[in-house]
Amino acid sequence: MTPIDRSKYMDEAETRRLRTVIEAWSITDRHAGRVRGPLVWAVVDTALLTGLRVSEMARLTVGDVDLKRGALNAWRHKRRDKRQETLAIPPELTQHLKEFIEWKESVDQPVDASSALFVGKRGPLTTEGLMQLWKVAIKRAGLPKELSIHCARHTIAVHLLKKTGNLRQVQKQLGHANPATTANMYADIAFEDMQAGVAGLYEAGEGERRRSGQR
Repeated sequence: MTPIDRSKYMDEAETRRLRTVIEAWSITDRHAGRVRGPLVWAVVDTALLTGLRVSEMARLTVGDVDLKRGALNAWRHKRRDKRQETLAIPPELTQHLKEFIEWKESVDQPVDASSALFVGKRGPLTTEGLMQLWKVAIKRAGLPKELSIHCARHTIAVHLLKKTGNLRQVQKQLGHANPATTANMYADIAFEDMQAGVAGLYEAGEGERRRSGQR
């Protein structure tokens, strides 16, 4: 088993920083009538809370957002097979996408079911366009430039497994056809857990000995 490289995903502090900075940018741009911030925030939030591949995000339409169920209907690429799957999303992302679609309508972007969810100045965002927006977000948050949009996929996998301990759920969230793929990448212990495990490893014993007068 090869553990995932620590440089390929964000820890909790990095994730929180990215989300906080970009959400604040979105709020500022909304008030100023600018479109950049709200778009980048929607892309960042969707990437971090779904684990979709960037190619899958580029295919999302307004109609793929199921606000009633709290779900996304995403086209998955599994080997040579392409299929649409329903992906559960958290309430906070459901609310965000609801507000994002309402905002799109307010700035005269089409919001019919077949319209692209993420649209830039030149039309629907391609995978390259999404990657560029992610780089802008990473730079604005002051995070390492090596953190590509694909790291959002690794990030949700690492933290979802840590929270639930359910490897099958991680597999379904990421859309892996083979559970062995998920296990090989994420079943190993996370770097942060290794740090927490060794931190103060001998200090507790030393403290107990001091209190009992032992040397």
